[in-house]
Amino acid sequence: MSSCSATKEQQVEDDLGDFRAWVSNATSNAADRTEEDWKRAREDFKIRTEELDRKQENFSSELQQDYQSLKQEFQDADEEYQRSLTGEGLAEWEQSLLGQWADADSIDENNVREVYITFMENVRAQKENWTNEDWEMAKQVLDKLNERKNEISGNIPTDSEVKIKALQMEFHTLETAADL
Repeated sequence: MSSCSATKEQQVEDDLGDFRAWVSNATSNAADRTEEDWKRAREDFKIRTEELDRKQENFSSELQQDYQSLKQEFQDADEEYQRSLTGEGLAEWEQSLLGQWADADSIDENNVREVYITFMENVRAQKENWTNEDWEMAKQVLDKLNERKNEISGNIPTDSEVKIKALQMEFHTLETAADL
């Protein structure tokens, strides 16, 4: 009986060792992977964790902690990979929605109102076929624009501040309507 449980314990340790090696390999070069390759890694992760989840009852508390730590390591790498994709795509969205003001350094208190107007004109023109991901990207562009406005906010005329607030509210209204 004890040799059977020792063998089972050894098998669990071997499975976890294999998973550890896989996670290490998968996460060590995540930034260099193509989207398709990372998608396969995510699918592989799901299959591997489903299998190991079924075996968890045989894990010691130490192995359980190790397993959770390895899962978290992959999930952290996945989040980082998704952020890197978003960062690359953000520049394209900024160009599409802000036009000549895609470079935040070109935005100052004299043109910030015009930048928001341009942003909303482009949102209105493009929004019809947007997915939730597209809205999220547009929101990131607006967030970045808002950050820039806050950096220069000391000298923005009151009427421009009011117009900007109205345009921000319009964006959020359109975004909410798209969810319905």
